[in-house]
Amino acid sequence: MSAQFKNVVTQIDTTGSGQLLLRCPAGKVILIKNIIVQNENASSSSFFLAFEDNSESTSSFPIQAGTISAGSLTALEVPLVLEENDELRWQTSVNSQHINVHYVQLDNGAKQRYGMVCKSLTTADQSNSFLTCPTGSTIIVNFVQFFNQSGGTASNNSFSITDVTGFIKTIDKGSIANNGSAGFNRAFVLESGDSLNFTPDEQPFNVYASFLEIRNPPIRGQ
Repeated sequence: MSAQFKNVVTQIDTTGSGQLLLRCPAGKVILIKNIIVQNENASSSSFFLAFEDNSESTSSFPIQAGTISAGSLTALEVPLVLEENDELRWQTSVNSQHINVHYVQLDNGAKQRYGMVCKSLTTADQSNSFLTCPTGSTIIVNFVQFFNQSGGTASNNSFSITDVTGFIKTIDKGSIANNGSAGFNRAFVLESGDSLNFTPDEQPFNVYASFLEIRNPPIRGQ
């Protein structure tokens, strides 16, 4: 893969709507190393970090929210991926937000590729298999995040894994406050036909996952 290390150095002054920071070019994939935001406003900033998964929807969905005190910064250092035409957006409640995005841009791979899924789950109390490993591949998931946009606390959410035989086991369960998130910055391995699932207690709930898909090599005959 041809690698180009790049950055976005910008300022966001528009408030109340998601502003485009980065769009992945055609034929490329982007691995975001970190996002640093310095609030140069005299007031605290309420923010949303959002993604548009172009293969799922033309809408962007927040995956993280928070507050940055006046004169302070926040740094997001989790593995984030953009595929072709996917977008990274930032929404702020006040102006003068100084933003740095540092990333590497790669050519799309044939034998292995980086990918992501970001979608809004709009049915409560129903399991959604948000990522399934295709036949002939292995997927290594490096980051998963669930974001509650329902307007209230979701008290009984469940994150689970299903293997190809339909065997289901819980990874984690619990409560997530409104505009709160639960993240898993760790590896999950999916073999062909395995899936990761999320059952939200309320809706809508946004889910984001970044991963590496590796095509399984053919087995040479004896």
